[in-house]
Amino acid sequence: MDRTTPKDQIPEETREVRGYCALCRSRCGCISEVEDGRLVAVRPDPGHPTGTALCAKGKAAPELVHHPERLTHPMRRTAPKGAADPGWERISWDEALDYTAAGLTRLAGENGPESVAFAVTTPSGTGISDSIQWIERLIRAYGSPNNIYGTEICNWHKDFAHAYTFGAGVGSPDLPKTGCIILWGHNPSTAWLAMAQGVAGARKRGAKVIVIDPRRVAAAVKADEWLRVRPGTDGLLALAIAGVMVRNGWYDTGFVRDWTNAPLLVRLDDSRLLTGADMAEGGRDDVYFAWNTRAGKPARYESATRRYDSETEALALDGEVTVETAAGPVQCVPVFAQYAALVSEVPLERVEERTGVPAAQIEATAKLIWESRPVAYHAWSGVGQQTNATQTERAIATLYALTGSYDAPGGNVNFAKAPVADVSGWDLMPETQKPKALGFEARPLGPARHHWITSGDFYDAALTGKPYPVRGLVGFGANLLVSHGGPVRGHEALKALDFCVYADMFMTPTAALADVVLPVATPWERSAIRAFFEPGAAAAAHLQFRDAVLEPIGESRSDAWIVFELAKRLGLADRFWGGDLEAGYRAMLDPTGISLDDLRACPEGIAVDVKTEYRKYRESGFATPTGKAEFWSETFRRHGQSPLPEYVPSLAGAEHRAGETGAFPLLLTSAKTPLFCHSQHRNIPSLRKIVPHPKVELHPDAARSRNIEDGDWVDLRTPHGQVRMVAAFNEWLDPGVVAAQHGWWQACTALDLPGYDVLAPDGANYNALIPDAEFDPVSGSVPHRGTICEIARTEAPG
Repeated sequence: MDRTTPKDQIPEETREVRGYCALCRSRCGCISEVEDGRLVAVRPDPGHPTGTALCAKGKAAPELVHHPERLTHPMRRTAPKGAADPGWERISWDEALDYTAAGLTRLAGENGPESVAFAVTTPSGTGISDSIQWIERLIRAYGSPNNIYGTEICNWHKDFAHAYTFGAGVGSPDLPKTGCIILWGHNPSTAWLAMAQGVAGARKRGAKVIVIDPRRVAAAVKADEWLRVRPGTDGLLALAIAGVMVRNGWYDTGFVRDWTNAPLLVRLDDSRLLTGADMAEGGRDDVYFAWNTRAGKPARYESATRRYDSETEALALDGEVTVETAAGPVQCVPVFAQYAALVSEVPLERVEERTGVPAAQIEATAKLIWESRPVAYHAWSGVGQQTNATQTERAIATLYALTGSYDAPGGNVNFAKAPVADVSGWDLMPETQKPKALGFEARPLGPARHHWITSGDFYDAALTGKPYPVRGLVGFGANLLVSHGGPVRGHEALKALDFCVYADMFMTPTAALADVVLPVATPWERSAIRAFFEPGAAAAAHLQFRDAVLEPIGESRSDAWIVFELAKRLGLADRFWGGDLEAGYRAMLDPTGISLDDLRACPEGIAVDVKTEYRKYRESGFATPTGKAEFWSETFRRHGQSPLPEYVPSLAGAEHRAGETGAFPLLLTSAKTPLFCHSQHRNIPSLRKIVPHPKVELHPDAARSRNIEDGDWVDLRTPHGQVRMVAAFNEWLDPGVVAAQHGWWQACTALDLPGYDVLAPDGANYNALIPDAEFDPVSGSVPHRGTICEIARTEAPG
């Protein structure tokens, strides 16, 4: 329907429904148009805090909702896994749910709930955000500590590794008040349209923009500085920028001295913080010491109260001192002196050689950051999908600490939001189950401490039975074979399972290996509550009930409905409000004082009366062991990791794999396209016609030396696999770097465009190139964004 259609010509059955698009992190406010029971259009809702614009994916929602290849009824496999024809047969919901509940009950009784893993897709790039809390509640109530969540290659570093420095996640950029925005390995134009709009608005108001990315992404075109960093070297670059700032005194001395652990003394003999236990027999380990330059003696610091026993203005940030301990004199230096030495360790000329960023630009960027404060930033998967991701995140976080912008107006802020109840069930997981999470023993500081495991650890347990057998899997939209590294091992692991149930909208290559498949409704066919939008204070305070726009297609149901029905069959109804989803909604809203009926009556949402306070740490400190933002992490030191954010080359990059660069002289990275979310939407005609084939970008010079023309089909190889894509020239790339698209498998029947075998060397599954045996020692992240490779011209697919 044309939006300009006169009212007297609008069909009687036409409705307009306000809501928000749940397809990605942006959650853009939108208005959906329905005619005669069909979704016909989706457009932006300018009255919504995130409704300034809507991307092509959101506008293509009618094609998604009414796609002829959607799963519309439960199905059961009748042939063995690996058979050419799975023999899918239609079954009822009761049969499907009874089978699932029986399998879960049986395996829990035989081998414990840990013998069943769950696989939940990302709420940042799929509609699972509508139901994620209910799914996590089911997993924890059931007692499985094994959720293959993919957090280690998505949000964990910015939201959890960041907390090792600041005690909380990265927060939300306060764009209307900022003076400088840093986008580090994050392209909001493809992943977060509302932020992209906010960044553009801030730039118009005069804010400086710094983009750090191997590719000249949209924001880089008009950026004040675009640093074309070599993939996997971001940590070294962060340290180098910090080094320039420290050497020039471009840091907020008051914040660093008063609100970080920079003044605390480090023993030089064994590289640990000086504690009360060192100073006296029976002394406390949570008491630390700094050096009072005026008194010429140690200043006692109580982490419990976050207070020194003397004025902070006199605390030293540099210099070596001798401290008389209970065991005798010990040489010590402040944490900040150790940090200053680290960030100045590599000369800028050498940093330039390794990162590809000119030394002069590093200096200019450091100056721009300092002179343009307050600073807001966001870093995401560009730095998180590396084998050195955790220390890279800490390097960026400690660089950010130098600016003093944390939780300040115009900085990264934890905005106030509606006080809805967390219904994800953290308290339901039995204590005895938590340490059983796969990967927890090897990486106790990583995602496994929150019961999130890597696909690699799941594959190991399913194939080898170590550390214990995992025999079952329940999946909610996680297309493991296309979204995670090591798909060949993944395929074998899925075939080896005794029990596998998958819920999804389409028959993905991963769901195709299940015993039972459950059809999931799209976000336009189900309700949800959203209590926090981003970015900005107004968005954060927005609370909205999004009602279903139309009835579910076929027998598809929401993930939440599936969870509540399973809970009843598993004997967990008492933990799910008697199996009543609306009662669950009311429990969520109870702390807000807003009723479900009142919220439902305002489909545009409600602006909750909350006020954001800045610099909250002045009252509460930081949720870290020292109560301060931490340049030095004793937690890391105790677990065998560097207490400072040291740079270690990527395990899959050229620095570490120098002996293989003859055969693989290029460096491979990946990036999202604005037209598809991860491994979805390539079957949508309006989107696929724009990008009909999988692409790999390379510099014309790299192509010329390999006799490759723009548009040629090429073989892309790494030490771990091979795929086939179409070459696309990009003169802005480093000639030694290539950037390929991930997520390709779907055919687009309407355009007669093919799908791709996710395991074949002439397929297009990017993750067939990525190892899952090389990973970050803390998080388990694998090198999706930085692996050595080679590229060669080949023939087009037959």
